[in-house]
Amino acid sequence: MAEETSTITLKRSTKERLESLKGSRDWNTFLEELYAQKRKKEGMSSLAKLRELLNDKDLDRIQASSKKFRKEFKLG
Repeated sequence: MAEETSTITLKRSTKERLESLKGSRDWNTFLEELYAQKRKKEGMSSLAKLRELLNDKDLDRIQASSKKFRKEFKLG
């Protein structure tokens, strides 16, 4: 069974700019990649802000705590 599709409305000038970036990729692939790039950039920006606020010792403790949580966390 095929996934449902949707249509979005945007200015022609916006579509033309996006098409120049899209190249030969289909719209779904292009937009998924664009979304992934934006999320990665946001994550890197957040990490950079944390590095400004915290010292290396703080970051090491957070990392150790996170690893311990992932190792010990179990549902049910």
